[in-house]
Amino acid sequence: MDRYAFHIVNNLAGHNRLIDDVMIDWSKGGPLVLGMIVVAAWFLLPARSASVQPRRLAFISVVAALAALGLAQLVSHEWFRERPYVVAAPVHLLVAPSPDGSFPSDHAVGGFALATPLLLDRRARRFGLVVLGGALLLALSRVYVGTHYPGDVVAGALLGTAVALLVVALAAGADRLWSGVWAPLRLASAVTDAARRRVPHPLASSR
Repeated sequence: MDRYAFHIVNNLAGHNRLIDDVMIDWSKGGPLVLGMIVVAAWFLLPARSASVQPRRLAFISVVAALAALGLAQLVSHEWFRERPYVVAAPVHLLVAPSPDGSFPSDHAVGGFALATPLLLDRRARRFGLVVLGGALLLALSRVYVGTHYPGDVVAGALLGTAVALLVVALAAGADRLWSGVWAPLRLASAVTDAARRRVPHPLASSR
């Protein structure tokens, strides 16, 4: 079933140069773009409490992604799965082959782990929705270019989401037990606000 679904998506490749280029570029550069959106969320979201909410959600997104990717590496070594271009020929492989396992998709793990914390707060949700959209396209692109099965990206999405929810829950527990844990983040947030005040507003400079 997974192999059949893979061929349905992957057989779309090779028919339109523009779509192929978009999928290849996003498959390679999407993670960096999503990370930059999360960095932008850190700078643009307010921090109106001692717990640095909602700005801290950008920080939690990064922590969740790193934790989820670490766990994904353990899963990949424990349950190694050959890439589809190794065992499911013929395959339209549009990117360079990778020596590591196919399951789960690191790209899906990281993308969904980045998106999930931002989706849980209405003040950060606009960033979360953008990252989620990018993560969905990233997951699709990894199948389209021939380097993952659909099951790999679904598992990656579930793993990234689950780890992110766990990290969010741990952060909420830290609020109840000892809010001082956020002192370094409060300092980083204060530095961020000071830097923002030093940057001239583009509308002000045009007057």
